[in-house]
Amino acid sequence: MGREATITPEQVHAVADAIKAEGSKPTLRAVRERLGQGSMGTIAKLLQQWKAGQERQAAAELVLPPALQRAVLDFMAAELSATRAPLEAELAEQQQTAADLAAENERQADTITEQGEALDALAAEKAAAEGKAGQLAADLIGAKEEAVHERQAAEAARTELAKATLRLEAMPRLEADLAAIRAELAKERQGRIEAEQQAAVLTAQKADLEGRLVDAKKEAERTAAQLQRAQERAEQQAEALADARVTIQTAQARAEDLAGQVEQARKDAKAAGEEAAILRGQIAAQGERPASATAPKSKTPKA
Repeated sequence: MGREATITPEQVHAVADAIKAEGSKPTLRAVRERLGQGSMGTIAKLLQQWKAGQERQAAAELVLPPALQRAVLDFMAAELSATRAPLEAELAEQQQTAADLAAENERQADTITEQGEALDALAAEKAAAEGKAGQLAADLIGAKEEAVHERQAAEAARTELAKATLRLEAMPRLEADLAAIRAELAKERQGRIEAEQQAAVLTAQKADLEGRLVDAKKEAERTAAQLQRAQERAEQQAEALADARVTIQTAQARAEDLAGQVEQARKDAKAAGEEAAILRGQIAAQGERPASATAPKSKTPKA
């Protein structure tokens, strides 16, 4: 199967034009590095096409006078005639070489692709073989484990068989033990009946005690309610007593204040009485002095 081309002529021509515009020569290696992909043979063919187009464009751009053009054309025709044959032969050889190189490159690329596909197929086969080998190994391990389990089961069966044989040999003794166990079971059954009867009595006592407990709880709740009301009344009386104490303290303070005012009034009255007495004394003294000053002097009779 041939490999599809991934490089188009337009890509090669665009890269060559860009390299030429930068002032560099568009070589095969430079174009390949710019593209980053594609085979060297394909790029070489497309680059040759671009170079041929560039030569035709350069020839078309030459504009000379007709006479000079004819002279130049005649000279070029003569020179071309002299050199065309070897150049054409060399060009044909180079083109054939380039074509051969391109074909060989493409063939090698196809070979590489086919080898890669073959390697992928081999890798898939290897993975499948490894998976099958892993499955076989797992099956082998499972078989070994199953054999071990079967061996263990056989060993356990032999052990159980030996135990069963021993039990059969000890059957008479086991029957005697069974009779003793049955007697013990009868005793336990009788004890259980008695325990159930005692449990019934205890249940009835429990129900009676629970009823008494409910009554006691109700009585306690009533007592607590009465206590709460008594506490509330005591708190109210305590508040009233506190208010009375505050009122008494206020009255005592007012009485003390009034007593102080009365004492001060007494002191003021006493001082006023003393001042009044002084004033009365002063007034009396002043009244006696004018009377003695105005009285007539008595005359002594002559002898």
